[in-house]
Amino acid sequence: MSRFAVIGLGRFGSTLVRKLYQEGHEVIGIDVDPELVQSIRDDATQAVALDVRDKDRLRALGLKDVDVAIVSVGENLEASTLAAFYLNEMGVKVVARAVSIDHGHILEAIGVDEVIYPERDMALRLADRLTHPNLLDYVALGPEYSVMEVAVPSSFIGQTLQTLRIRNRYRVQVVAIRDALTDSLNLMPTGDDVLKDSDVLVVLGAREDLDKFREVA
Repeated sequence: MSRFAVIGLGRFGSTLVRKLYQEGHEVIGIDVDPELVQSIRDDATQAVALDVRDKDRLRALGLKDVDVAIVSVGENLEASTLAAFYLNEMGVKVVARAVSIDHGHILEAIGVDEVIYPERDMALRLADRLTHPNLLDYVALGPEYSVMEVAVPSSFIGQTLQTLRIRNRYRVQVVAIRDALTDSLNLMPTGDDVLKDSDVLVVLGAREDLDKFREVA
């Protein structure tokens, strides 16, 4: 079990609080709006109404003991930046939501451990899915590598991984095969596995190679 603090209880923050709490973690939810705080009281370990620009009150919450603090204040750039700065001073690992590239640069400059862009990233993922119907999902692993799920192309159905030689031809590695009908997962498949029309390939590789493989799919 880990301890988290979520600052900012809008749609993103409140959803995060509830999910972390449901997973059995200790979660402190913080927002300046008492109504938002009240709305998550039953779905958090602790819910606090607090203006995070108040450094002394923020320190008094004992947040230096949490494993990760997530700053999801959003459009209030002053509150977002100051909260991230104060938490960084406390030695807390900070993940902060940015609403623009400039906002993200400011957060990085003050030492935030990770900056996320939920709206931008969701839009990019949706654009990729609309452009490439066989692309189901992907997860970035740093700036160069990703894992992505791709529905098996019709030309692959009935063939084995050994016959397809995906790694040699496309420079990507099939790390799992998921059956979309049963949701069963075949981790580390072998060359003898025969692909079905209900299969989803989970592939790992460099972004450039995945893009080329996605065109085939």
